[in-house]
Amino acid sequence: MEEKIMSKVLIVTGSVRPNSINSKVVELVRADVEGREGHEAQIADLGELNLPFFNEVMPPSAEGYEIKDEAVRAWSELVKGADAVVLVSPEYNHSLSGIQKNAIDWLFSEWVDKPVAFVAYGWYAGAHSLDQLREISTVLQWKPVEKTVGLQFSKDIDLDGSVIDDEAVSAGIAEAVDQILAAK
Repeated sequence: MEEKIMSKVLIVTGSVRPNSINSKVVELVRADVEGREGHEAQIADLGELNLPFFNEVMPPSAEGYEIKDEAVRAWSELVKGADAVVLVSPEYNHSLSGIQKNAIDWLFSEWVDKPVAFVAYGWYAGAHSLDQLREISTVLQWKPVEKTVGLQFSKDIDLDGSVIDDEAVSAGIAEAVDQILAAK
């Protein structure tokens, strides 16, 4: 008997650096989602999507906005097809990454009322990235869950991406995933 998928969670990468720990944090989220019966995780690797820099004359929120670029169309379909989204964001210079912000900027209607969770990491536990994502969420009309996950270097995770405090990291991710699955 085939397992019925109850929800699809899109996990969006936030770094394309070859030495980034982003892929390890993404994997922690994926494992949590897929460890739950009936839930599927899909990873949107922004490095593989090859989105151009946002360069449209009209903003995506404007009436009549039409996606012309094939890579952006594929990105749009990924977000539309997801029941919920988890953005995994590094903190670069007290901000989310440029590649992640660019991906966010390409879309509007796809984001409206979408349950979204944020997992960020860095020396300040991704606090500045989390603040910016919360602010962006109001403009794009996301439904951010209450639980945000901030992973601090040398406390929660090491610089190579290995988990230091497994209990705290697992519990934080599990709570955020619980909330997006309940919000869908």
